[in-house]
Amino acid sequence: MRDEFDEPQMPVPVGEAGAEATASVAAAEAPAEVPPVPAVPDGIRLLNRDFLTDAANLPDASIDLIVADPPYGLGKDYGNDSDMRSGEDFLTWTYEWLDLAIPKLKASGSLYVFCTWQYAPEIFVYLKSKMTMINEIVWDRRVPSMGGTTRRFTSVHDNIGFFAVSKDYYFDLDPVRIPYDAATKKARSRKLFEGSKWLELGYNPKDVWSVSRLHRQHAERVDHPTQKPLEIVERMVLASCPPGGRVLDPFMGSGTTAVACARHKREFVGYEINESYCAIARERVSAAAMAAATHAAAAVIDAAGA
Repeated sequence: MRDEFDEPQMPVPVGEAGAEATASVAAAEAPAEVPPVPAVPDGIRLLNRDFLTDAANLPDASIDLIVADPPYGLGKDYGNDSDMRSGEDFLTWTYEWLDLAIPKLKASGSLYVFCTWQYAPEIFVYLKSKMTMINEIVWDRRVPSMGGTTRRFTSVHDNIGFFAVSKDYYFDLDPVRIPYDAATKKARSRKLFEGSKWLELGYNPKDVWSVSRLHRQHAERVDHPTQKPLEIVERMVLASCPPGGRVLDPFMGSGTTAVACARHKREFVGYEINESYCAIARERVSAAAMAAATHAAAAVIDAAGA
């Protein structure tokens, strides 16, 4: 496997002499182009490797935040057999990668791990023996009512465990506050609350996150069976990784965490064994980096014209 997924550079075809000469003249007369933005920012590493076999190459205590969305042990098709474990075999594998990942965190670091209700109790108990549990977050996927099982209640959520190395973990609430709408803000604007940060900037997100899953027609959706919404991962990155900090994703998938880091100026290192998913991640990060550069340039122009 390649250490980093790099798309092959296609050779430029050579045309006839006359066409070459015409092109050369046109190029000479054309205004100089702005140098292209690098496809992937320097601080973003997309590794086509297995985290479990390569973790030793990542220094301990070098990571501010881990966002992990591993296989759930439910038999999903990721182009390989990575999700074919179940029961005790799955839990043993889970404990193995957690034992490799946790030492990578700084003393102020934290971890978010996605999982299913079938295994959340065992995973959380194991993590509580090694870290401080901050929250259990329930992701309500907003699955529409369309029948389903008739022998139990339909499962429409994922569990997310939020753990920290110590009680002195980094957490910045302000970037992820949810603004009040005008009517609600007016209703709560009593003399007692005037000037309060929570009223002006918004309220603390609760531990139930109601964010729609990415259905097939969703603009954000790519070719990955369990892609997570950017909105959820951005909340984790903004709240739990300091600006300029470094995020680890041991199971990168389609690169959602990498995109969040590219958009918000965090460094990133991600591992993914499926080369096709690495290609998708690279495309998404490249687009996010280009959009961020365009936005920054527009802001500079607006400031200059003000």
